Amino acid sequence: MGTKDIKQSLKIKQKQDRNLQLPEDTGPRTMLALGLREMRIGNVKVAMNCINKALDLEPNDNNALIARSKCHLLLGEPQKALQDAENALRYKMKNVSMANAIYCKAEALYCIGDFEMSLVYYYRGMRIRPEYGQFRLGVQKAKNAIQNILRKN
Repeated sequence: MGTKDIKQSLKIKQKQDRNLQLPEDTGPRTMLALGLREMRIGNVKVAMNCINKALDLEPNDNNALIARSKCHLLLGEPQKALQDAENALRYKMKNVSMANAIYCKAEALYCIGDFEMSLVYYYRGMRIRPEYGQFRLGVQKAKNAIQNILRKN
């Protein structure tokens, strides 16, 4: 009986901690950091709201576009994730951000079912950042999907 009360009060406390009132002059970097934190915790909808606010304050922020693309993937909206990843790839950025944007685009293409193009983007990402294991797994995943489709026919 006592453990149930403790668990409920802990959940209420955690919700109150997440509903922090932010000052009006909160910058886009702060909102993005808060959104990334919420995404790691598993609150994708809250993360999406924070990232959208960050994009309202700074519309061309590549990191925010990439983060929103990841949120869309987690919410099962690959078309929107693809659009955000493509928008992020339009701007010049460092290799790390470029690799993340390419990975998001490849994952979105894979979720849509365009396995050939996802394979192309996994290979492009591997060329930029060969040490990332995500790209190697993506190549393997896309190749297996293509082979499974060819076996069915």
